[in-house]
Parts: sequence; structure tokens; C-alpha cells
Amino acid sequence: WSRRRTAPPRPAPGCGHEPEDAGGAAGRLQRVVVHCPHILNLTAKQVNNTVRFFKDKCIFTGQQVTEILQTSPNVLFEKCEELEYKFQFAYFRMGIKQAEIVNSGIFRVSMEELRQRHIFLERLGRYQTPDKKGQTQIINPKPKAIFTTTEDYFLAKVAMSSWEEFDTFKKLLRREEMEKELENQEDRGTSAEQSDSEEDEELSDIEDEGLSLVK
Repeated sequence: WSRRRTAPPRPAPGCGHEPEDAGGAAGRLQRVVVHCPHILNLTAKQVNNTVRFFKDKCIFTGQQVTEILQTSPNVLFEKCEELEYKFQFAYFRMGIKQAEIVNSGIFRVSMEELRQRHIFLERLGRYQTPDKKGQTQIINPKPKAIFTTTEDYFLAKVAMSSWEEFDTFKKLLRREEMEKELENQEDRGTSAEQSDSEEDEELSDIEDEGLSLVK
């Protein structure tokens, strides 16, 4: 699966910009500060950069960005590259749209856990990426149930599997990823060797041509 994909379509003008109660917003902001006091050490520029990233790269509306910052303030401390990777995995690989991503909890879990839970469900036949029409042959569990729940709940209610099976799967997945990385390294090494060999041949040809001219 490629990390880089085309940006998702923008929502229609005016969507997701309903007026918000000032008191409610203040209360939510206070809860964010309580759970993540380090947010007070951030500059306005750092916050604005994250907001701009979510709007430009992920095509979230202003209200959706506000909800993400309220429920997942940790995004303000993460690299935009990693946030984009999570978003693209959820949007393109899992077929989850922006409205669901906001409440899915994907930005509160690591990329490793995100992939583990999704691929585990996929291989069990309990999750299917929607087709171009957004349809699946099975009923997928809600993203929120996949990513915001404890591992015990996830295994018992969502995956309907055992801890032992999930643990074995995670070990196998890590091994698969390591083997794939080794293959990629070998491919890069082979490409570099071929490039060096081609350069040597070109230099040899040039030297031969030079000698023939001298003669």
C-alpha cells in the first residue's frame, strides 16, 4: 500500500460550519487543557500549522478540525507526515470518509496499532474495504469500535477472537514487514549495482573511443 495518494474530494461549500454554542466550546477547551496541559506551551503558529495541514491535506472542514483537536489534542505534537499517513490509510485503505474519521479515534492510536487491528479484522473476514460505490458484501464494524476500545473489548466484541490468536498474528505481521523491508533493501541494492555497472560500461566505452581517436 502506497503512502502517497491523491487528496480526497473537497466537501460542498458551507458544509460542516454550523454555529457553535460559546459556552459549550469553552467547556470542551477546558477539558482539553486538563487532559493535555502541555498544549498551553504551544505557539499559535504551531497550532495554525496543524489546522492548515488538516484542512489542506485531509480536506476536513473547520468544525471537523476543531473536533479532532478537542478529542485528540496529541495531534498538535505529532509530525504532519505521520498524521497524513494515518489519514491516508483510513481514507484509502479502509474506505472511511472524513465525517467518520473525526470520531474514529485513529489519531489517538499509533500507526502500528491502526494497521494491526485493521489487517487482523480483514484477514478474519470481518472487515472489507468498500468499493467505488461505497458498498461492501459484509457489514463492517464502526471505526470507533475498532480503534477507541480496549483490546479486551476489541477481541471479544469486534474481532470475536482470542488474545492468543491476536498475539500470534501481531508477531507474524512484524515478521512479514521485516521480510518486506529486507526485500526492498535488496531491490535498492540491486538497482544501485546495476546503475554502477552501467556507469562503468559507459566509462569503458568512452575510454575505448578516446584510444581509437588517438590511434
